[in-house]
Amino acid sequence: MSLIKIDALKPHEEVIENSVKSLANEISDQGEVRDPLMVDQDDYVILDGMHRFSSLKLLKCRFAPCCLLDYDSDKIKVGSWFRLFVVDKAERVAEVSLNANALTYFKRELALDNVSYDPKTIIITGNGTAFSLSNNADTVQRARTAVLLEKEIVKRGHAVEYLSEIVALQKLKSGEVNFVILLPVFTKEQIRECGMEGKLLPHKVTRHVIPSRPLRIDVPLSLLREPGLSLAEADRRLNELLTRKHMTVKPPGSVVEGRRYEEELLVFS
Repeated sequence: MSLIKIDALKPHEEVIENSVKSLANEISDQGEVRDPLMVDQDDYVILDGMHRFSSLKLLKCRFAPCCLLDYDSDKIKVGSWFRLFVVDKAERVAEVSLNANALTYFKRELALDNVSYDPKTIIITGNGTAFSLSNNADTVQRARTAVLLEKEIVKRGHAVEYLSEIVALQKLKSGEVNFVILLPVFTKEQIRECGMEGKLLPHKVTRHVIPSRPLRIDVPLSLLREPGLSLAEADRRLNELLTRKHMTVKPPGSVVEGRRYEEELLVFS
């Protein structure tokens, strides 16, 4: 665990401004940052924690607590967040949403028992109808199109749930949901490029699974904001703080504060 100068960090996804302000208020009220950012150790691209990063910038922090990762390791996996809905007349909702965004598409029927991730498919309904875009848009444009469709359906009063590819399709097969928007899976090279060049992806597109995820490190906001404090001294204080804490290891699949994690958790207290 390390403190990194906040201006050195590079997000790769957009944020929701209202969520940033809300989180900044929460951090300010608590006087501490609970969880570290997940960051590529080579170029400081933020892999997870875009809203925490933006909140810390808003709070005029000089440093951010980061878990530095070897992003090239095969142990770090990249997935995406599918959008799940329960709607009436799912096929009709799909057609209306696609038409509202002037998208050209074709549809085909699938056997839900055998359905799997297909990067060309953008919507699958509970009756097995799959909708694919007719154009040859690149991965970034497909992601932006998927998010536009999500916003269109939310605007019509439907609640959205974000889940991994496998869990999302399981819920579709079981009938728990009847409408899934599929997001493309980006490569690590594409994600790095987005961060390094400042070409941000839409909110909540990429999903990173790491070997062990630290939680609840509870770093004082005062440490991150202290004027004139050197990075070396700030880092020393962080390590001193963490050595005084107790760490509990939780297995993959554990739920912490309502969120289920796919990786092993290192929970500090």
